[in-house]
Amino acid sequence: MIMAIAGGGTGGHLFPGIAVGEEFLKRDADNSIFFIGTAHGLESHLVPQAGFALKTITVRAFKGKGIAQRIIAAAILPQAFVQSWRHLKHGRADIVCGVGGYVSGPAVAAGVAMRIPAVIHEQNSFPGLSNRLLGKIVDKIFISYEESRNFFPPERTMVTGMPLRRQFRERPLPERGEVFTVAVLGGSQGSREINRAMATALSFLAPIKDRIRIIHQSGAADAAALAAAYRQCGFDARVEPFIDDMLSVYGGAHLIISRAGAATLAEIAWCGRAAILIPYPYAANNHQEKNARVFVDRGAALMLCSTELNGQRLAQAILDCEQHRDRLAQMEAQVRTLAQPQAAQMIVDSCYAEIRKRRKNPCARCQQ
Repeated sequence: MIMAIAGGGTGGHLFPGIAVGEEFLKRDADNSIFFIGTAHGLESHLVPQAGFALKTITVRAFKGKGIAQRIIAAAILPQAFVQSWRHLKHGRADIVCGVGGYVSGPAVAAGVAMRIPAVIHEQNSFPGLSNRLLGKIVDKIFISYEESRNFFPPERTMVTGMPLRRQFRERPLPERGEVFTVAVLGGSQGSREINRAMATALSFLAPIKDRIRIIHQSGAADAAALAAAYRQCGFDARVEPFIDDMLSVYGGAHLIISRAGAATLAEIAWCGRAAILIPYPYAANNHQEKNARVFVDRGAALMLCSTELNGQRLAQAILDCEQHRDRLAQMEAQVRTLAQPQAAQMIVDSCYAEIRKRRKNPCARCQQ
């Protein structure tokens, strides 16, 4: 069988797709995967790095753009649809799986038009525009949070959780050392807001600088300045623009400071780590704060919104966690209840069922 996976732009969309692709290949040595994405998004290097083929289309984002850019994005959608059609036809796809982002729209729509089984996965508690529209026409909708169910037709919606890549599912979690270790993660491209708050927090963290270690994924722009700030203040810190081996970072950490993207939250839950979540304030439909709220309401994390974030408050939250390890242990116990290790398997099981159903009844979608 051949699966096409459409999506991209951010790691939050790509990593679940890669996880599903890995599980699909694991099922049968004759199975194959190809991705549909853009030539300029993160998929241009993350997909080949994961060992999958990438077929590109020309498409642009609508969300957060000006009127002129939206007109251009709308004007090239027919081209993206035709390009997707060709990729699906030439690739002989048996199923197309959309994993979110503006790339998935024309690709999944082309699959529907071609009567190829089409499914989508929604990572966030508040679905994005592309998936809300595609949910009306696809065969199956997979969601990470129960809170998303009301946005989609109930008879075609399944709560699976967030698929995790093989490096998380099949490797043991590294053990933590005795030194209190904080991992600061600003997402795949870093966060200037979190970087600045952390740099300002260092003076307030001075009393514990000899018993704390910091691992900071900063993004490329701020890496040198942050490394210098840590050195100047006398902290044991490792600053990296981007970290590939996130499992080792999570495993070694006592506390995570991060955005609240769905992929990051799923990784935190799988690894069972306490976290201070700082939702990205400009995320579409404020979905990161809504994601974080699911964790906070269950006692699985703390949250600092951008409106209240500053160095002193961030430092105080870190100090509280370092001084009250019992609270950390309680958060770790709660966050583990949010992990869904079978997500990729559930999605691939359902994809197999959709392929078989379509082969038995080629006009199945026409009867929905």
